[in-house]
Amino acid sequence: MYSPGRYNNREPLKSGEQRIGNPVNRGCFSRILIDEQENRETLWQASFFLLELNDPNQSMFLEFFIKVAAIFCMVGFGILARKLRLIGSDSTTQLSKLVTWFFYPALVFSSLVENFTLDSLLANWALPVGTIVIMATGYIVGFFAMQFCRFSDDRQKHQFLFQSTINNYSFLPLPIILMLWGEAGVAMLVFSTLGSEIALWTLGIFALTGNRLRRDSLTHLLSVPMVAILSAIAVIALSGLLAGRGLEISPTGVFATLQGSFIEMLDIFGQATIPLAMFLAGSRVADLKLGHFFTMQQVSIVLLRLLLVPAAAVMLLFAMPFPDELMRILLVVAVMPSAIMSVVLSEVYDSDTDFAASTVLTTQLVSIFTIPVWLTLFLG
Repeated sequence: MYSPGRYNNREPLKSGEQRIGNPVNRGCFSRILIDEQENRETLWQASFFLLELNDPNQSMFLEFFIKVAAIFCMVGFGILARKLRLIGSDSTTQLSKLVTWFFYPALVFSSLVENFTLDSLLANWALPVGTIVIMATGYIVGFFAMQFCRFSDDRQKHQFLFQSTINNYSFLPLPIILMLWGEAGVAMLVFSTLGSEIALWTLGIFALTGNRLRRDSLTHLLSVPMVAILSAIAVIALSGLLAGRGLEISPTGVFATLQGSFIEMLDIFGQATIPLAMFLAGSRVADLKLGHFFTMQQVSIVLLRLLLVPAAAVMLLFAMPFPDELMRILLVVAVMPSAIMSVVLSEVYDSDTDFAASTVLTTQLVSIFTIPVWLTLFLG
């Protein structure tokens, strides 16, 4: 028997619902559609945040990957500028010299003086020692790997060993460490480059010249960045000795104001180092041809520089009694790709410049993925 209330006795509408269809299934069908839409939105949001909510290691990898990829965008800007002919080979060389002689030394000096005392320098002796260990490991691993590779000539062979020995110990880890640990981390990295510079102008040149040192390579130990490091250490040591004898500079005096303003000026000036260095790296590799990349020597360098050498160096570092705050800086340095400086040095020492530039670009690109993996393993 028909009853008007049989089909009209429906639940009240929720906000946003509309009744559709015949009187029998209007309410239930519309609610099903709305519920399905809400479920799809909920599932999409859940899947988007799944890494962060359920797997901290994957979330950390994603965070590191985004940060490293953002840094490499500066390299992309350099490539774009070179392709648009806004910057040429000669101007890239001149700007590289400006970075090496002015901007980077200013960053080195201000970072050390602002963040270290004499006691903290002595306490952090492991930093330069650790970077020498990293470079020496690269030389040994590369020397043995070199015996199993074929090379077009001795110039490529020597460059291969250099690329395995010396990595990007300053310009690339700078922005990564700055994002992770701030100015204090940058100061530690800068102090560690004391060992890196020693390794570069001894082991590095030893590899690049066919395992023989030239007299002028030793004079490069007094490069402008090295002079900045030694000058900063001297200022820190002098301040520490004066303080030990009760001769501290008054923080409200004129000399203290001059000193603070000078250090602040150097700090502002040196901040241009990171973007300029990454931009110039992009400009330098923009003219490479595809034929330079797909070779067995390239694959070997990628495996050595980004996997085997970091693994061997990290095992040695963990065997040493280094504090955690120093170890994390060294771990970042250990996993860096080939040094951008290798392109300039290959020209100076008549080595294989094309091989140097192509391996720099290849290892830099692959390191966008390997650096986050290593950092997740070490810091997670």
